[in-house]
Amino acid sequence: MVRNHPALLWSEATFQSQVIQLAKQLGFKQIYHVYDSRRSEPGFPDLVMVNARTRRTLFIELKTQKGRISPEQVTWIDALRVSGQTAMVWRPSDWVSGRILNVLSGRESNRGN
Repeated sequence: MVRNHPALLWSEATFQSQVIQLAKQLGFKQIYHVYDSRRSEPGFPDLVMVNARTRRTLFIELKTQKGRISPEQVTWIDALRVSGQTAMVWRPSDWVSGRILNVLSGRESNRGN
């Protein structure tokens, strides 16, 4: 990973915008994101993205490079995984490494964190 890559400094809003744009380009047509987490179930992932063509649904929690994952977020991600869903946490370093592109395009296993 490039340690001084500009993406590593993205805000969560900028990161989310980039992820949504890429997901749409790769066929995810239904994308839901929480506008105001204060009115949502604590810890629910930031994005739910559905690609009907490939029959894939992703539950994604986005964090800045140094952002912390709350216990409620861990509970949601773990519960979704146990129930057979694809749920993970992404950081800008995952963008830089190509992991996000690989998961969205189906080239990488998308079950892990």
